[in-house]
Amino acid sequence: MIYLDNNATTRVLDEVADAMRPYLTEHFANPASAIGAFAGLPRAVASAKTTMARILGADNADQLVVTSGATESNNLAIQGAARANPRRRHLITSAVEHPSVLEVVSFLESTGYRVTRLPVTADGVVRPVDVQAALSPDTLLVSLMLANNETGVIQPVGKIARLVKDRHPAILVHTDATQAVGKISINLRDEFASVDLLSFSAHKFHGPKGVGALFVRDAISIAPILHGGGQQLGLRPGTENPAALIGMTTALAALTAQTGRYGAIEGLRNEIQRRILTLHPGAFALGAAVTRLPNTLSICLPGMEGGDLVDRSAAAGIAISTGSACAHGANKPSHVMLAMGLSHAHADCCIRVSLSVETTPRDAEAFLNVIGTLIISNVAV
Repeated sequence: MIYLDNNATTRVLDEVADAMRPYLTEHFANPASAIGAFAGLPRAVASAKTTMARILGADNADQLVVTSGATESNNLAIQGAARANPRRRHLITSAVEHPSVLEVVSFLESTGYRVTRLPVTADGVVRPVDVQAALSPDTLLVSLMLANNETGVIQPVGKIARLVKDRHPAILVHTDATQAVGKISINLRDEFASVDLLSFSAHKFHGPKGVGALFVRDAISIAPILHGGGQQLGLRPGTENPAALIGMTTALAALTAQTGRYGAIEGLRNEIQRRILTLHPGAFALGAAVTRLPNTLSICLPGMEGGDLVDRSAAAGIAISTGSACAHGANKPSHVMLAMGLSHAHADCCIRVSLSVETTPRDAEAFLNVIGTLIISNVAV
């Protein structure tokens, strides 16, 4: 199988599995237990978090709350902010967020919160002027994803965060950076110095599933949504998972060391896009005029059905998708594509190709041969 669905999940790197194995089979004690302390597990956990903080530009390891993944991180950021700041009752987000953000704000809306869902341009970008116009003294939180999981479009989160803080310093800024971490540079002391909360998940950058983190610049800005043993400053109680944390840190370090590889990946993505547009004159790529993740291509082929292309590609040994893995089987058009102004018909004819640092030119050529055959046979009909 040639795997080109890396925005859904990625293969665990061999070095990640090797780094995790001792903490599954040998150093398996509870980190909070006496034997765990004797075995040095708290030191291993602290060292991994310190490494992760250094890579992301966080001030210290305590600013990283380890979670079960981005969905929990997004819930902790949004619901945690609401619990810690009950007087502010206005939330701002965008129409193209992941369901793990949209569903949380919808839940809070059902309890009496006011929610502003900002539109995006035809290229899928939130305009900073629209954020500024939506701000009010009652605004609690602005939550905007850094990079879209379907199109790869990168939002100007750093610029918007500075704008928000200049206008109302007390408003919290959260970004779901799940698709961005490990693929583009993130420095929480520099471009993202005005971001208060940042979510990510290890399995999007060749780490294990079931682990992620939430960067929390100031611990008092959120309150826990789980209650238990008081681990991680009480913000996320529960027995820590050293193996998963070390796997996540190892993966992030490995991807950070290969940032130069993404230039080649972007070249492969662009070649795939160029060839498909040549084969199907009516095809168009979403967000192609703005900055995108280097690995992501969302392309629409009018007259063809995206789900059918995915199935027929899979039969030929190629894994692609129609969009978010979380929406697979939903049998409805992508909310991201509709928000970008596509018709239902056009939204149904789109596919997503998402590469990784492991994708080779041979993989890209194999996919192009398959998709080219499908396009040509469709045109012939």
